[in-house]
Amino acid sequence: MDSTILAWLLEEDTPEVRLRTLKEYLKRPEDDPEAAECRARLLKSKTYERALKKLGTAKNWAKYDAILALAEWGLTRADIGKDIDGEVFGLIESTGFKMLCGEPLLLRNLVKLGYGQEGIVKDEIAAMLGGIKEDGGFGCISTNRKINDPRKPHKSCARLTAEYLLLCAELRLQGCPAACEGALTHYFTKRNIFYRTDDMVTPMVDVMLGTFYPPDPIKIGAHQIVYALRALGCAPESEAMQAGYRVLRQHRLESGRYVLTASKSVPAFKAGNVGEENKWVTLYACMAEE
Repeated sequence: MDSTILAWLLEEDTPEVRLRTLKEYLKRPEDDPEAAECRARLLKSKTYERALKKLGTAKNWAKYDAILALAEWGLTRADIGKDIDGEVFGLIESTGFKMLCGEPLLLRNLVKLGYGQEGIVKDEIAAMLGGIKEDGGFGCISTNRKINDPRKPHKSCARLTAEYLLLCAELRLQGCPAACEGALTHYFTKRNIFYRTDDMVTPMVDVMLGTFYPPDPIKIGAHQIVYALRALGCAPESEAMQAGYRVLRQHRLESGRYVLTASKSVPAFKAGNVGEENKWVTLYACMAEE
């Protein structure tokens, strides 16, 4: 990463980006003084205060967004303390993890926050990853027979499979690689990451070619998909990864910074303005190229 870009990501006015950069890009340990100071600054910020407020509401999807935000920032349950365990386990109890199409992303965020070795989470991950299909992806979960008739064969859902990719990447980063890693990565690499197998110029899902952020259960951007494949050991020089980098670099400015192409109208947290250079997209893109 260029030193000027690194300095930009480490600016103190965005402690959430700074912390994730220190921990994941620079590999600073939890007791690193700079990381500790940044964590303390984040925990006193309005950004963190807004996330805690969401976490404490009675609305399950607000809790889901709060958990996503805290995980993206590089915080853990140990950092947050008593404010999180009751809400996390309450959400699990009330939903059984079944947040429509959002379960794999929820599981990824729980692993990132430090819940991966909790029995209820560990068992759910094992059960869900055990459902990988022969094509290396994961099937649609809809109960609408017009969409997902169980009597008919269906290809895997690319949107859902991208969430599982993020989950498996996080498990690998945590030192707990999943048995299905090889099949899952092959699902994407045989498609040059983004494309239909019967038409290698047409994307499986248009949003995958952009830099949608923060991630949504059915909208994962190129920067996170390529990052996840790199975390799972895909070689940068491979045909698939080179295809991924070409897509990513379409969103890179001359400065080396990357642009945010899309986001939800009400995102899980404020990550920047669409159409402008974005620290989060840039951080993911740089980690993807490591």
